Amino acid sequence: MKRNAISELQKRLGSTKIILGKKAISQYFRNSPDEINLVLALPQTVEELQDIATFSYENEIPIFTVRRRYVEDPSIAKREGILVDLAKMNNIKKIDTKNLIAHIYGGVTFEQLRSELAKFNQRVLYPVTGLSPYVLRSYIDREILMGSGGYRHPHLSIFHAMLANGEIWISGSQQLTDEGHADFREDQGPQFSPFFGASEDIFGIPYYGLVYTYPNREERRILTFGFDELGPAKDLLYRVSHAEWCFEAFAANDRFLSVILSEGKSENVSSLRKKLKPWTVVFTLEHYRDLVELWERYIKEEAQEAGGKQIKGSVPELIEKALSNPWYLHERDFHKGITKHIFCYQYFKNVEETFGIIDENCQSAKIKPGELGKIVVPSYFGGAAYCEADIYSNPNDEKAESASEKARLSSFEALMDSKAFIDKPTGKVAKMLYGRTHPSYVEMIKLFKRTVDPKGLMNPDSLLEGV
Repeated sequence: MKRNAISELQKRLGSTKIILGKKAISQYFRNSPDEINLVLALPQTVEELQDIATFSYENEIPIFTVRRRYVEDPSIAKREGILVDLAKMNNIKKIDTKNLIAHIYGGVTFEQLRSELAKFNQRVLYPVTGLSPYVLRSYIDREILMGSGGYRHPHLSIFHAMLANGEIWISGSQQLTDEGHADFREDQGPQFSPFFGASEDIFGIPYYGLVYTYPNREERRILTFGFDELGPAKDLLYRVSHAEWCFEAFAANDRFLSVILSEGKSENVSSLRKKLKPWTVVFTLEHYRDLVELWERYIKEEAQEAGGKQIKGSVPELIEKALSNPWYLHERDFHKGITKHIFCYQYFKNVEETFGIIDENCQSAKIKPGELGKIVVPSYFGGAAYCEADIYSNPNDEKAESASEKARLSSFEALMDSKAFIDKPTGKVAKMLYGRTHPSYVEMIKLFKRTVDPKGLMNPDSLLEGV
C-alpha cells in the first residue's frame, strides 16, 4: 500500500488499530513470510470496520480477513492490501436467557463466551476440530460440534456482514436490527444465509451474530465403552444418538484420543494410548435426574449387546475434563509439529468404508494407517456421521511433509469419488470439489460476487481462483 493511504487509515483509526511490520503480520502465518506487503487492521467497532471497507473500496485496495488460526495461502502476505482481524470486536452485547440466545460480535472467543454464560448456568456447543477461536466464525463455517448428537445444526440464527463498499448485510427473512431478537428458533432455513456460510468471506465480513445457547441441566453423567473394532462401536453410536439418549456423543480411536487427552504434553501420548482400547465410544447424558438414569440403563444394555466394555477410572475423568473446552486443530500440533485433517459426512453404514479409503491413500503415501487419529461424530440424530482422520507430521521433514499433503489431497479426491459430502472446502480441496460441480453453480457464485462486490476487492481468490 502507498504510504499516504496507510497514513490516512492511521489518521482515521489510530496507530494501534492500523499496524505495519513483519512481526505484526507474521503471527497469522504458519511460517514467517519472506516478503510482507499487507497492513494489519484491528477495528474495535462496527463504525471502524465500515471506515476500513469504505476506504478500501474508494481506493480499490483489496481486503483479506483473518478467518482461522493461520492464513491458509502464504502468498497473500506478498499482496498489497489490508488484513482485517476482528479480535478487538469482542463485545458480548446481550445474553438473552429467556430465548437462549447470545448476541455477540465477531471477536468473541469460545473461552470468553463460556465465562459469561457460566454466570447464567448456560453454555454453547464446542467444535470438535476448531480452526478458529471465534464463535461466530466457527458457526459460520459449520464446524462439527460436540452436542451434535443431541441438537441439530445450525447453531447460528441472524448475522450481520460488512460488504465491500461499506454497506451492511443483515441475514434472515426478518431482517432484524441490532435491537431485535430471533423468533422462530427452529426455523433454521431462512435465518441462515447459505451464500455466506463457508464462503471464505468473498461476499462480505460477518461481524455480528445471534448464537444459540443451552442450559446446564439438573444431572450430567458420562459413559465410555471400549471396543476392539470400529464396526460395533459406530453401530452403538448410531443407535444411541438416533434414540436421542445423549447430549454429546462420539467414537474415537486410541491415537486420536491419546492426543486429545495428553493436555499438550507429547510425552503423555504413548502412555495414554496404552490405556485405551482401539476404539472408545463416549456419551454424555444431561437432563432431569430420572431421565438420565433411564438413558444410562438403556445405553448400558445396548453397549453390552454390542460387545462394548465399560471404561471407568481416570480415562472418563480425562475425557470429561477435555469436553469442558473446545478442541482446536492447531493445539494438536504439539504431537509431531503439524496436524492436517481429512473430513467428510457419510451415512453410518459407510463409515468403515470411508476410513478404508483414507487408510488406503495414506498407505500409498507411506503413512501408516495406525498412526492416524480418527473420530466419528453423529449429526442430525444419527442421520449422518462426521468422519475425520488426522495426519500428524513433522513440517521440518520435507519428505514427511510432502507425503502428508499427498495423502490428504488424494484422500479427499477418493472420498469425492465415493460420493461422500465434503463441507466447507478451502484451498486445493475447494478447487477440486467445485471442479466437479455443474458449471452453472460456479457461475451463480460469480454472479453473486459481482453483485455484492463489483470491484472484486473482498478476499479475492480466497474461495476459488478468479472469483
